[in-house]
Amino acid sequence: MAVALEDIGGESCEPVSGLVNKIYYALHSDFLTIIDPKKICDANTPANVASTFAELATIATAHVFKTGKKFFKVDFVTETGTIKSTQIGENGRSLFQNELVIEIAGSEAAVLGFCRWVKNQKLVVLSEEFGTGNVRQLGSARLQATVKVEHAIEPTLEGKNAATITFTDKNFGPAPIYKGAILLTPMV
Repeated sequence: MAVALEDIGGESCEPVSGLVNKIYYALHSDFLTIIDPKKICDANTPANVASTFAELATIATAHVFKTGKKFFKVDFVTETGTIKSTQIGENGRSLFQNELVIEIAGSEAAVLGFCRWVKNQKLVVLSEEFGTGNVRQLGSARLQATVKVEHAIEPTLEGKNAATITFTDKNFGPAPIYKGAILLTPMV
């Protein structure tokens, strides 16, 4: 079964941008199962082949955590979050590099400690779009999201005092839409 070609596009009712001012993250190793979008082709499992464009970019069911594990929340500065998906690689073997950039205000010990802790972690990260409510995911079953951190205190008193955190992954397509539950209470 192949993906059926279909018409796409048109006008959105209210095409606004931006991200809601929080992300959710979990260690990649905290999951028993991470669900990925359906594939373009899968000779071994035909049921895992997408029949629509939407199925290629949608994670339809929730991931399964190990006992006692859950997502954690990070609040960030309003209107600083961005998601960018860029095609990388040569024709015939290209992927997408997805980047989620946020700013966490301040230089409290907890913020600086988070910066230190997160720098080498392998994660799954979720962020909600403001306009559509779509929850976008970085990190997949086979490849985790990684992190780069920069903390800056600018010289002017009204300048920035914040950590800029960039989550990055590589995937077959743009950061997919996650439709599962965001578990904030540990599984028991």
